[in-house]
Amino acid sequence: MKQLIEYIVSNIVNHPESVSVIAEATEDKDTTKYLIKVDPEDVGRVIGKQGKVIKSIRQLVRIAAIQKGTRAIVDLLEDETTKPTETATNE
Repeated sequence: MKQLIEYIVSNIVNHPESVSVIAEATEDKDTTKYLIKVDPEDVGRVIGKQGKVIKSIRQLVRIAAIQKGTRAIVDLLEDETTKPTETATNE
């Protein structure tokens, strides 16, 4: 799953070398939280107009998670001081 997110995001941004995805375990053993960190210049590209790009990434990850029988939460870290906005991808 982590590789899928890295692949998608790296092909969207202008600075693919700065893309990192951190996988974190959650309280629910079937759920993994993925934090995407990109160059500050690329945050807008990953979010997209009206959030369409990040919503699409979350949908793709949701589909991949369902196929594996798990759940995934995808968050974008905008900067060091901002907390990510959580969106569950498998209700």
